[in-house]
Amino acid sequence: MKSEYIPQTLLILGMSAFIPNAMAQDNTNEKAPATEKAMVKKGSLTATIKDSVSFSTLTKALVAAELDVVLGGNDDFTIFAPTDEAFGKLKPEVLRKLLLPENKEKLRSLLLYHVVPGKVMAADLTSGDVKTMNGEKANISVSRDKIEIEGNKVFSADVVAKNGILHTIGTVLIPESLEGFAGLDH
Repeated sequence: MKSEYIPQTLLILGMSAFIPNAMAQDNTNEKAPATEKAMVKKGSLTATIKDSVSFSTLTKALVAAELDVVLGGNDDFTIFAPTDEAFGKLKPEVLRKLLLPENKEKLRSLLLYHVVPGKVMAADLTSGDVKTMNGEKANISVSRDKIEIEGNKVFSADVVAKNGILHTIGTVLIPESLEGFAGLDH
């Protein structure tokens, strides 16, 4: 009877030699960790905008246009940020249409028209045209007592973030390329 158990024992011992290899193969088949999603950095322009009670619509628009991460990263920008009141001057159907996924590029163009590269403090602004991040030019007018962009007054200037400067405006700026889209006018 003992001889009957020997082949079974050898079979079990032989199989056990393959178990570590099978387990090792399972470990190598594990999926690689997912690449880290870009995050909005603390103290960035996006974080500053999000933390303000005056910019909830701008925050939603930045997320819808996938610009929240861009303005929340390491690159320096200056934004002429329209307030909720500014967005409220748009017809509600215009804003709804802009926020639709199929109009993401139009929304990006609109928002990037409010952004210029680099950190530009109010004291460094000069009168003239400035190229915005959407590629179009916006006119800046500077006098002793006020700053205007496209004829709209900057009423709160020089809010400093880690990656840029925020100047508050009370109007949504409309680039020429979007005039007439869903009722957008200058």
